[in-house]
Amino acid sequence: MVSVVALEHLLNRIKLKEGAALPEKDDWLIENRRHAQEMMKTGTWTYVVGSDTVYFSDEYYRILETIPEQHQKKADSYFQFVCPDDREKLITSREAALKGSDQELEYRMITAKGNLKYVREKTRTLLDDAGQPQKIIGALQDITSEKIIENSLIELGENLNLGQKVAGIGSWKYNAVKNEIFWSDEIYRIYDLKPEEFGGTVIELMDFTYPEDREVLAELTRKRLAREKFDLQYRIQLRNGTTKYVRLVGEPINNKDGLNTDLVGTIQDISDIKKLENEIGFIKKNLEQAQRLAKIGSWEMDAVLDQNYMSAEALRIFGITESEFKGTFDDFLSRVHPEDRSIITDSTFGDLSEEPFELAFRVIHKDGSIRDVFQIVEFRLDSAGQIAHVYGTIQDVREKKAYERAIASKQLEIEKISQRSRILVQESGVVFAIISEAGIISYISDTARKVISYHPGRMKGRLIYDFYEPDQAEVLKAMIDTVIAEPEQVQTGVISFAGQTDKAIYLEVHVRNFLSHPTIAGLVLDFRDITNRIVMQKKIEKLANFDEITALPKASQLRKELAEKCRQANLKKSSLVLLMLDFEGFKEINDSLGHRVGQQLIVQLVMRLRGLLGKDTLISRYSEDQFAIVIEGLINLDAYQARVAEIIDFFYRSFKIEVYEFNINVNVGVSVYPLEVEAQELSMDEPLSDDDISRTPDEPDEVEQLIRYANIALIWSKKEGHNRYQFYSSELNIQNYKQLQLRHDLRMALKRNQFMVFYQPIVRIKTNDILAIEALIRWNHPDWGIVSPDEFIFLAEETGAIVEMGKWMLKKICDDHRYWLQKGYPPVYISLNFSSIQFYERNFVENIQDILAEYEVDPKYLIVELTESLLVEDSQKAIDDIKKLQAVGIKVALDDFGTGYSSLSYLNHFDVDIIKMDASFIRNVMLDSKTAIIAQAIINLTKALHIKLVTEGIENWDHLAFLKENNCFSGQGYLYSRPVPFLKIDELLEKGKCRPLLSRTTAKSQVERRKYFRQRFRNFLITELTILRINDKQMHVGNSRVLVKDIGPGGLCFISNIQFPLERDFTLRFAATLMGGEMTAIGTPVRVAELSESLFEYGVKFMMDEQESEELTRRLYELQVKMKKNILFADGNFTDKTAEDYFDELTGRPAKVDFSQYRKNHF
Repeated sequence: MVSVVALEHLLNRIKLKEGAALPEKDDWLIENRRHAQEMMKTGTWTYVVGSDTVYFSDEYYRILETIPEQHQKKADSYFQFVCPDDREKLITSREAALKGSDQELEYRMITAKGNLKYVREKTRTLLDDAGQPQKIIGALQDITSEKIIENSLIELGENLNLGQKVAGIGSWKYNAVKNEIFWSDEIYRIYDLKPEEFGGTVIELMDFTYPEDREVLAELTRKRLAREKFDLQYRIQLRNGTTKYVRLVGEPINNKDGLNTDLVGTIQDISDIKKLENEIGFIKKNLEQAQRLAKIGSWEMDAVLDQNYMSAEALRIFGITESEFKGTFDDFLSRVHPEDRSIITDSTFGDLSEEPFELAFRVIHKDGSIRDVFQIVEFRLDSAGQIAHVYGTIQDVREKKAYERAIASKQLEIEKISQRSRILVQESGVVFAIISEAGIISYISDTARKVISYHPGRMKGRLIYDFYEPDQAEVLKAMIDTVIAEPEQVQTGVISFAGQTDKAIYLEVHVRNFLSHPTIAGLVLDFRDITNRIVMQKKIEKLANFDEITALPKASQLRKELAEKCRQANLKKSSLVLLMLDFEGFKEINDSLGHRVGQQLIVQLVMRLRGLLGKDTLISRYSEDQFAIVIEGLINLDAYQARVAEIIDFFYRSFKIEVYEFNINVNVGVSVYPLEVEAQELSMDEPLSDDDISRTPDEPDEVEQLIRYANIALIWSKKEGHNRYQFYSSELNIQNYKQLQLRHDLRMALKRNQFMVFYQPIVRIKTNDILAIEALIRWNHPDWGIVSPDEFIFLAEETGAIVEMGKWMLKKICDDHRYWLQKGYPPVYISLNFSSIQFYERNFVENIQDILAEYEVDPKYLIVELTESLLVEDSQKAIDDIKKLQAVGIKVALDDFGTGYSSLSYLNHFDVDIIKMDASFIRNVMLDSKTAIIAQAIINLTKALHIKLVTEGIENWDHLAFLKENNCFSGQGYLYSRPVPFLKIDELLEKGKCRPLLSRTTAKSQVERRKYFRQRFRNFLITELTILRINDKQMHVGNSRVLVKDIGPGGLCFISNIQFPLERDFTLRFAATLMGGEMTAIGTPVRVAELSESLFEYGVKFMMDEQESEELTRRLYELQVKMKKNILFADGNFTDKTAEDYFDELTGRPAKVDFSQYRKNHF
């Protein structure tokens, strides 16, 4: 076979024969081709189809690192240089070329000298006239250098992605012309996105950015146009709702056309840094506040740069501002007293140490005064032992001498924490580790020294589980096993780590699966120390569940422990009781003597209970002045009663706190567990049997029920007086239920805007002119309608809500007063009653003045009503406050005059402006001559003393005639007007007068217009009433007694001391004993008449089907016949008492518990 070189020489000789110039030109072209192939590292070859010979160029031999003499020229001899893995694709290419198609491919070769090379080959097939392959021309290029660079770039890119992932920093590029964004993989991880979920537009990026922070991104456009670098921080919200803080750094660059259209930069997840910055800011804020309160300043100095920094409090001590301080040591020294400057300078000589030391010297204040200061200083030395930094605190010892060391030490400690925090911001506190599937550590970051106190070199190559306690190692292994089984998952958990010290820390661990990653090929763990967070969580949990003063369980913890005790009681087949113990006066003690005395009283009270009940008894501080006690295991009710009585007796001894002695009144409500116990086989002396307890406590239902029952019993015990106890009975009547609901709802009534102010005019009797109006609070309850203050004021006083209610009411009447003045009405005096709780509030008078000033109301138009009982409790305070009120123009009225034991003596001690004679006098003047004489005496007495008199309770013309006859000045009562809401009093004030009713009697005759007949009773029929439903709520309450006047097939009329609002949907059930049997009916009230302040008469419409109505009609006709035959008919539960007398006996008296029945129901 002839070589290419020989052919070239032969061609030259032929061309030389034809002319002299041509050979020179051909030689030149041949030489150019040879050098071109050499420079391009490209050799050529030619294969004649059908032959076994291939012609190669010289460059081809140089690529193969061989010479023509050592290389066979056969077609298949070339394959010996091709890498075995690439031969198949080369054969495929050759077969395609023989079929007439051009080919291009890259493959590897092993040269004659054994070197690996990458080559790129292109072939072209020449066809004959018949379209059949004739020759194949090939070009072979050595691309080894390109491939090495390309592979290096690929490896570099992988390393870059890994570095970005570990550092949490991603890179990006923005093309403004195309409005496209290109991200690195790490940014997808930061945004928790897959590449296919992001279209690369700015609009999509904006969607992830907090709306408030989108303006930050708009800044990018301005920066790009101004060719400025930028460093921005903003928030993003992931699709799962998670919020992250990111830092965006970048700068504008020119595109390939030289135009400034592109931006490049990085994005970093800085959420942890932001959290740390917030914690540092919180610490700094607390430090500044502590310095301000303690009047201790701090400072630090860079001794190398001579830069000095002082906190705001330190500058205040010198009397200078930050701008006035030059920040140099000389400036600082110039402000030290000349005689004391050596104290400062001498401290920097001698044996220097980093231990804190103290200095006392004098400084010259800006105002020229000399002040003694106390300073604690700490040096930081460099490697040569010279001072590098100085830290210190400075305190004006004139005021805080006693706190010098404590505050200074705390300041230095906080300063150290602040230093560490700054370092943590710069250096991540996260430890990274890579382990094998078996758990062998192949890499761990240097932060392991700082976080877990281990040198990374001592951990590499070891099993990661060896560094944890067995139980914690199991937790970690479970996390690792999970991510191995589910590679896409990221496992997060908290593990305790003891390490080389005895003090365990808590680590938050994240585990990710990178086993399939070619570079990492392992599981990646990162963990950080969250010990402080865990400790704080435990502290918060303890504060939430245990009282800080007594360490007793709070209400939430009581429920947990009570549920467990109920469960144990079931297992042991025993019983327990829950006591709710309430003691009076705690709020007043706190308000008058301070919280310190109140806390000491609480501690002493708990110690006394512990001494009596023992350390194992569950005692809970259920609320501020209420304790819950669980007593268990006693054999019968008598034993529990005895123990409760013993607890109450224990409080008869007074409590001594410092110079004070307190006599505490307590009340106890008791509920029994099990809540429902059958008693067929149980007597008082028998323990509970297996059949008595057949279920476990249904927490929280039964526990909540147990607490609720005890609280209900507590309310009953309070009705009986001080130092009483009551066991809960299922006989919860309507009035008790109503009070319980009112007590519960009172807490939120003010926030829900349920209170209203009604006004009642005070009228000059001779002229009917309105002299003043009395403001009276009403509660518009969602179930009970307009509730009288008699039903909730005492609850507000018990809970302390009366103070805020009083402030709200004063503001409301001031606002109304201002409104009436704006309408052009003459100024009206407004009278407002204050309770003892409000009166004994600190700054009582000042608080009133502040509200009047806020609404610009002249104090002379306010009348403050105080009761006699209030004045006798603390006469000196009353005298002082009355003088203060009158000094600013406020008038003082003595309310309910005549109901006290020494009313006349008050007039001698208290200089009041107005006396309000109690309604009980005028109510009885026509019935009792002695009462009339006393009323006349009060009228004459006030005239003689020149004190204005207001008579309360004018309800009929007889009352008015008596007052006119005795020249009484003014009065108020139903005859003139009931208490009315704002719109109604507005109408009266516009007229300026309020006349009595035209009729001389308040009773109006009623014409019977009923569809059915009514059977009237000679005496009231005592009837049991219960509520079945209020609006859409089904009720479960006991019975209350009412008095039925008459009854018919369509309804009945009854009198009650309970107020049912007609605007609410009440469904009532009546049951009475009549004619030897029980008669029941269901109905709803449709009419009401107020007989007095505490009695109401209702008309009820029955709710019956036709059959029930017919049966009732039949029985009523039978009753009518019997009553006609016998006018003294009394076959039923009748009473001959008046309604007033009957309900007076019931008012304020809870239903007595029949303990024999109680034992039957509960033991």
